Amino acid sequence: MTSHLADQLCHAMARIHARGWCDGTGGNFSCVLQREPLRLLMAPSGVDKGSVLPGDLISVDGSGLVVQGEGRASAETPLHLEIVARTGAGAVLHTHSQAATLLSDWCLGTGAAGRLDLRDLEMLKGLEGISTHQQRVELPVLANDQDLARLSRAAGPLLAHAPHGLLIAGHGLYAWGADLGRAQRHLEILEWLLEQRWRRLLLEGLGVLQAQTHPVRAILLDIEGTTCPVRFVSEVLFPYARERLDAFLRERQDDPQLRPLITAIDAAIDADRSAEAGPPHEQPGGPMEESTGAGAHRARVRFLQRLIDEDRKLPALKELQGLIWDEGYGSGELIAPVFDDVAPALKGWQERELELAVYSSGSVRAQQLLYRHCEAGDLSGCFRHWFDTRIGGKGEAASYETIAEVMGLEPSTILFVSDAPAELEAADAAGLQTCFSLREGNPHRDPGRFRPISSLLQIAV
Repeated sequence: MTSHLADQLCHAMARIHARGWCDGTGGNFSCVLQREPLRLLMAPSGVDKGSVLPGDLISVDGSGLVVQGEGRASAETPLHLEIVARTGAGAVLHTHSQAATLLSDWCLGTGAAGRLDLRDLEMLKGLEGISTHQQRVELPVLANDQDLARLSRAAGPLLAHAPHGLLIAGHGLYAWGADLGRAQRHLEILEWLLEQRWRRLLLEGLGVLQAQTHPVRAILLDIEGTTCPVRFVSEVLFPYARERLDAFLRERQDDPQLRPLITAIDAAIDADRSAEAGPPHEQPGGPMEESTGAGAHRARVRFLQRLIDEDRKLPALKELQGLIWDEGYGSGELIAPVFDDVAPALKGWQERELELAVYSSGSVRAQQLLYRHCEAGDLSGCFRHWFDTRIGGKGEAASYETIAEVMGLEPSTILFVSDAPAELEAADAAGLQTCFSLREGNPHRDPGRFRPISSLLQIAV
């Protein structure tokens, strides 16, 4: 078995060397000989990998020490061991190809947040577990580090979701598989994809090809800081609801519409009390005082006002605020300001038959009220879809995946605009296109790697 595996490994290295992926003494390659105790069969460091013979190979233990054969183990052996331990790989192949080295360096240099996106190519289906060219593949990219133990620790958490490979910036590609044959297939597929990406970037730079983009079929908008000034929410809407909570709950305590909300609020109060450090009898306004009648009413009002002051998200509070704001909009006390570019942008997108949607932490009711009663007139009819946090948190990639599913669109065809970097990170992780809303008065000023816009009219679709 060892002799056969040694022959296979030498043959694989010779083929890889012949393709120019490990020139000179570059690259390092290993196969698992046994798992208990762990033994790797490897090419020794500092040799031409295209001319290694089976008798030249070394055996390395789980700590990276040579236990059989002559020569030194590669300094990168710890990363081989980490990949084997984390993924169950039977072989790990590391190359120094031009495409892998250039793209890994380019990726980190452009602030691409440690990953290279690969999509829309049939060759993706050569990677185990990929069944369609439409599936998005994110190849992790790590900064190079001469401390291989530290580099291996940094790589570890990324390996479970990596597409059988990862890039080290300015250094090259690691690919692996359950056995040597599959590892070699994954290496060849990834190298092809990287070569394709590198050549396309070159042709785009020369103006021969247009930059590869996905058509935008829908635009998903945040509200606060994106279409409406932050101060309207924080300085007008929240105080308006806070001041009217007491009277609203008192006057409508027997309203059947409010009963589910009051039940949810009381449950949240109980949960909040349980989470506090002191026992119930030591807490001001404890259960004995506030379980019924006026005491319960006072407890609800104080609790909800505290949530508003702390900007904590409770669905029942959001619904209650929507009911209070409904009265304010209806009486004309509340009129929502929107940025000057919002109405023309929405109407222009409508004319182009784009699907428009809202995703905000405020309830759907509150969203619709704001757009129905804004200074630019009733804009609510521009939107086809409304999403609030009942679909999931705005900082969770799964929420955006669900939104795309509900809208019946590929995530890559949806553009999400928000002023919150954490939300854009989550949307990007789900495959959506993104823009960072940089408006006057917004708390977040650094767009990071996201494209900043100060007007919706800057979005070309």
